[in-house]
Amino acid sequence: MATLREIAELASVSVATASRVLNGSAEKHPVSQDVRASVRAAADTLGYTPSATAQALKQQRSKIIGVIASDILDPYFAEMTRGIEIEAAKFGYVTILANANRDPEQERTKFRVLREHQVSGIVFCGSDIEGSPGTAQLAREVNLAVRAGTRVVALAPRGFDSTKIVIDNAATAYELTQYMLSLGHRKIAFIGGIPGLSAAEQRIVGYRDAMFEAQAPAQVLGLTGMSQESGKRAAEELTASTQLPDAIVCTNDEVAVGVLAHLWTAGYKIPEDVSVAGIGGTRGGAVFGLTTMTLPLVELGGLAARYIATAGGSSDVPAPPSFELHIGSTSAPRGQSD
Repeated sequence: MATLREIAELASVSVATASRVLNGSAEKHPVSQDVRASVRAAADTLGYTPSATAQALKQQRSKIIGVIASDILDPYFAEMTRGIEIEAAKFGYVTILANANRDPEQERTKFRVLREHQVSGIVFCGSDIEGSPGTAQLAREVNLAVRAGTRVVALAPRGFDSTKIVIDNAATAYELTQYMLSLGHRKIAFIGGIPGLSAAEQRIVGYRDAMFEAQAPAQVLGLTGMSQESGKRAAEELTASTQLPDAIVCTNDEVAVGVLAHLWTAGYKIPEDVSVAGIGGTRGGAVFGLTTMTLPLVELGGLAARYIATAGGSSDVPAPPSFELHIGSTSAPRGQSD
């Protein structure tokens, strides 16, 4: 790659003048139009590309968007990060993905490293766990960074002062539970979550509200995770200890897939014996024809990337996209599932 010295020699100017023209500081140090044209022609001839590092130091930001995901193996977050990457590329940005394993200390470490690399912004793809060690320290650090000008976007409920583009988790579970009730189901269990995990707890609130309005008994269990494995374990406990409910609402699609796996293995028919539904609309759930509240995760990630990439434009925070009920083959009216 050509150097600034080679450009300067070809254009018959000083290295300092060539740098001013090519690195955008000629406005502060006036350079004639003829000199600018000569330098740019020399740069084109030699195939010169400005150093991204130098540009970042000058502008105090690079064309990189940092993404901190709670669990990169979870399809829910994979869809979000895919949306961020697709939209970032449209603006000439690249993404750096960091997995935090739902650990605030890991989030804090990775947040610091991303800031050291002068990223244009940082996106948090998962919600925090209230009371988890390190949560308060992370919040303080993010708050300071935001006040210092770092553009931080949260795509899930968070306890720090960032831009938030968050789908209404309570509403997703409320509407999904209402749909199950509309099918004639009264005994509806809710499975999945992690104590203190904001998004999951909000979904439980939505479920409970719908059940309360219908004067139907609520049953929440399996608060040991958000994975297929935790859903399978919860379904095992449910079928071993109590009478099977009419329907099961799961905190996400991954839990629902685990529930389905156990029920099918145990000889139950879906939806004849029990209706099952999830939240997310991920590809894994679609494979099994899951009834789910589809969340526009790719679009959500794209909104975050666009907001960061257009930092010099409008500062308006985009509204979160709408979710939509997808009726699959895992749910049916009660009269058809008895």
